[in-house]
Amino acid sequence: MSLNFYCTLFERIINKITKIVTAAISHSLFIPLRYRILPMNKSVNQATTATTSGANSFSSLAAGSLSAIVTLSYSISYGALIFSGPELQSFVPSGLHAALMAAWIVALVVALGSSFKFAIAGPDSNATAILAVMSASVATSLAQANAKPIEIAATVLVMLTLSAVLTGAFVLVLGLIGGGRMIRFLPYSVLGGFLAGTGYLIVTGAFKVLTGHALVWSQLTALPPVHPLAWSITGLVAIALLIFPRIFKHYLLMPSVLIGGAIIFFGGMALAGLDIAAAREKGLLFPALTNVNQTMGPDGHSLPALTAFSALGLAHWDVLVGQWQNFMAMTIVVMITILLNLTGLDLATQNDVHVDRELRVNGIANIFAGLCGGMIGYLSISRSMLNYKAGATSRASGVWTAVLCCGATFLFAPLVTYVPRPVLAGLLFFLGLSMIREWVWDMAFKLPFTEYALVVTILLQIAIQGLIPGIAFGLLVAGVIFVYNYSRTTCIKNNFSGSSFFSNKERPIEQMAELREKGKLARALTLQGYVFFGTSSAIVGTARDLIEREKLRFLLLDFRMVQGLDVSAVFSFTKLDQICARYQVRLLFSSLKPEVDRILKQTHFLPQKNVMVFADMDRGLEWIENCLLSGTAAAMAAVGNTPASHSTTAIMAVSELKRILLHHFSLEHLDILISFCETIKLPENTALFRKGDPGDALYFIERGELSVLLRLDDGQAKRLRTFGPGTVVGEMALFSKLPRSADVVTDTDCRVRKLSAESLARMEHEHPAAAIQFHNFIVKLLCTRLTAANEEIRALL
Repeated sequence: MSLNFYCTLFERIINKITKIVTAAISHSLFIPLRYRILPMNKSVNQATTATTSGANSFSSLAAGSLSAIVTLSYSISYGALIFSGPELQSFVPSGLHAALMAAWIVALVVALGSSFKFAIAGPDSNATAILAVMSASVATSLAQANAKPIEIAATVLVMLTLSAVLTGAFVLVLGLIGGGRMIRFLPYSVLGGFLAGTGYLIVTGAFKVLTGHALVWSQLTALPPVHPLAWSITGLVAIALLIFPRIFKHYLLMPSVLIGGAIIFFGGMALAGLDIAAAREKGLLFPALTNVNQTMGPDGHSLPALTAFSALGLAHWDVLVGQWQNFMAMTIVVMITILLNLTGLDLATQNDVHVDRELRVNGIANIFAGLCGGMIGYLSISRSMLNYKAGATSRASGVWTAVLCCGATFLFAPLVTYVPRPVLAGLLFFLGLSMIREWVWDMAFKLPFTEYALVVTILLQIAIQGLIPGIAFGLLVAGVIFVYNYSRTTCIKNNFSGSSFFSNKERPIEQMAELREKGKLARALTLQGYVFFGTSSAIVGTARDLIEREKLRFLLLDFRMVQGLDVSAVFSFTKLDQICARYQVRLLFSSLKPEVDRILKQTHFLPQKNVMVFADMDRGLEWIENCLLSGTAAAMAAVGNTPASHSTTAIMAVSELKRILLHHFSLEHLDILISFCETIKLPENTALFRKGDPGDALYFIERGELSVLLRLDDGQAKRLRTFGPGTVVGEMALFSKLPRSADVVTDTDCRVRKLSAESLARMEHEHPAAAIQFHNFIVKLLCTRLTAANEEIRALL
């Protein structure tokens, strides 16, 4: 039988296993039904059965094998990095075992549950950098306390377990509550500085893997000598990985460099006359691992390495509790890295990603890994892209990667110790330097100077003071920069003059002309965003300039677009109130949201007699217009006067229709027009007409007020316009012959004159001159409305 037949058969077996395990995880009892991370829908079934041909099977297996090689290389290097301190050198196999356990457990869970069917997961550089810092801190503290080496190693192993379980639990909960979006609010420059600092930590870790000593610049000359073969292979691998990918674009390049570095290393050993024992003695190879399940023990008694539970009694818990800051940093780092990896994979492969699902999957993977004695791991963008480009077409590729890593963990673990340290150190140097190059060199040409300076500053802080102070410093500076930049953006969206921006109160043509003249005494400022000490002072400054320059008598602040209010901003409004009192300006607030109103009342800014509050901007503008038209602007604006109630909106409702319209008609023609009208008296809250009624008449408002109401889907009604004495309503439907578009309801007791379409037709036939004057009046009325609308639009631009 052909190779394709066996590949196809094996692929089908893997697919079947994948499907069974997927269903088991999906229906796990500890995950609520609504939070199943692995829904067995049609797309997953199609994904697990899509590759049935021999060629596709071979591609998936080949891609999985390649991903396994790279995953093992990374995992071994990370395990060596964590156990690179002098106190932990004899326990390096324990670090390798923890990394390998995470490699296959995390790879398996993520391969089965990720949104990306080609996903590859495992230990990662960002988390490992922090684990290495924590490991060094724990080892140093215990060494200074004269703890036994076995206790130091046990404490580090328990640290790896706790960090994986706790971080996994936090990430899982975050995914269950849908908190994936919160991670996106971290400043980009802080992320860049953190990643650059992580690169520095990996470089120092690579130095420690190679030499066995921490990178301390002042003590470089005092370090013990390192074999020339170590430096040469390390430099060769690091330089090759840094340069070759810029020249050659092939997914086999990295494995080829690593394998080539190992071949050159053993060739160099032969030329130098070194055997395996001598190479291990000189630190070129890891200590021998005789049994994967027996890695360490007190007084010569071994402890099983499958879990870290056996090390609980040897661990120093007080030292672990002292690492709480690093545990918190680890959680943040894992969340940030998962988000960055997801975003990169989403853009690179044009696949839809579910962030919360990925958090849940990676959280479960870390819990399993930690309970089995592994370390932290999660979705890797580099290995997933390698798997994708190598031809992975189903989840079976990731499962095969996990199978190979599992075999390396339990069946071929002794072979892991033959991996040359210089090759792994070169790989770590490459990872660290590439991250520093990306964020220090490449971003110098992409980021604004301020953000780039913050990236470099955070890098220096991490290099000098450590990871936690560096991130804290970056967040603090980023917050200050944000506050400064936000304070430079104006919180005043619109600045309206009362002569060009009016309320929804429909008024006679003469009153509109009067408002255009007197409206210069009033201003309305529409505020936006979050008002705090940095922006409220600008509002006060703008208001002061307007009051002094334009001799205002009314100032309206509208809060409809304000998201929140800082307590410190209240003191600015107190200052504005004092300025208004000094210049005898009436201050009005409108559209106060409950949270804003609560703060103003808690600080005792409201209520007070000098500040009026309206439900919306339209009501406030209407009140100001009534004051201007009544000729009592000075009295109403004077501080200390009791403002008129909202009933003053009917202040003009005292004129007879004949006196109001006499400016537009001759007395004879006006009498003719009124004779064709029907007088109607309506009590308060009565509909003049409803939406959908035939447009068979128009109405002259003689006394009282009516409002045009638009009924919303939720049953509420929105006021579109209010009509007072001397105005006309319903003329659009009369001339267009269309049904009524809204309800018109009385606000007070009203008296109106109805001119029906039939009466208008008779007047046009019997008294054409009067009809001409009527039509001229309607044209003038519509032109006035159009002019006012244009002025309002211009004010909004």
